[in-house]
Amino acid sequence: MVFFLWNILRVLVAGILLGIVVGRLAAENPWHFHRLSPKYWRRVWRHLTQKERYRIVTIGLWTGVFALVLALCVNWILIEANVPVVNPEEYPFVGLEERYPWVLLLIVNILPIFEEWIFRGILIDEFITWKRSRLGAVLFSSLLFSIFHLSNPGTYPAFALAIFPTSLLLGVCYLRAGLGGAVLAHNLYNSCLVLFGMLS
Repeated sequence: MVFFLWNILRVLVAGILLGIVVGRLAAENPWHFHRLSPKYWRRVWRHLTQKERYRIVTIGLWTGVFALVLALCVNWILIEANVPVVNPEEYPFVGLEERYPWVLLLIVNILPIFEEWIFRGILIDEFITWKRSRLGAVLFSSLLFSIFHLSNPGTYPAFALAIFPTSLLLGVCYLRAGLGGAVLAHNLYNSCLVLFGMLS
């Protein structure tokens, strides 16, 4: 019971802290909320040239592929070094993958929309406005993204290390291909991980 409450607490605390910070930033710049609207996405897509669309999709897909390869390499290194990353008995996505794989596939394609909106769309943009440093913005958002994922039950500190390189790539993708490209890359990455698990 204590362990269950601890897991609930770590998710709640991380969510509340992130909500306060992001809520304040978004309240100061309401434009961030417009980026969640389907009307916004339709308008942006209509105004892009065919070449710009191709560029965004290409960068997003290649970033997703490189992120996946990089994450698999980092995980392999951690496994070879006997460094625990997740506890499969506690990590919620393992149970979902075994019982409801298609539900998990849906979840891992919806969550990146909000994760990219928060960690890349809001945090990178606000950091660049504040410090005028694109490199610092990518590092800062990647660090927060990695640490935030430690709120998931069953994760060990090495989990943040495992996803930090992927987060860096998603930050660079955001700067090169915008929010749409970063969401596409993140969705491809997540979907491949789930599909690999379903096939294994």
